[in-house]
Amino acid sequence: MDSIRGYEPLDLGSNPGALANSKKTKQKEKIKMKEQEIEERNRRFNGVGGFWEHPRKESWYYYNGRCPISNCIVIPDEDSVEVHNFVVYKKEDRDKGHGMAMIADIRLAFPDKHIWVDTCIHARPFWEKMLEYGYINSIENDYDWPCMDTTCTVCHPNRPEGRRRRK
Repeated sequence: MDSIRGYEPLDLGSNPGALANSKKTKQKEKIKMKEQEIEERNRRFNGVGGFWEHPRKESWYYYNGRCPISNCIVIPDEDSVEVHNFVVYKKEDRDKGHGMAMIADIRLAFPDKHIWVDTCIHARPFWEKMLEYGYINSIENDYDWPCMDTTCTVCHPNRPEGRRRRK
């Protein structure tokens, strides 16, 4: 067989399945490497797993222990833990204890640390309950802070159409 554009045909010898086996082996190696990478990024704190190192921010972790229903970012420091982007994704999953279970996991992971949040207006009642239950130690912003969702009528009562500016 002549070579085409400089490519030589593969010599599979007496085993025509060698190419297929080679591809399967490479796929298995890729999967194994991915699993190893995942394992290396996965962290446990006080036996609580599901913390994943943030790829670009040192000492930041995604807490995915309750995914796909909810997750957040935790930033542990020497004696405190800051909680960011705390979310229960679907409206039908809210008010069912998923958020409380997630913050309870974080409290178990960091039992002796001061856990704090900044909160927007519509989430403040939830965080006040978590403060009352002892899952967090403080809400740091003592001022109204609207959320980024411009359709939220609690945080943006003067935007009934959900737009910042009329066109």
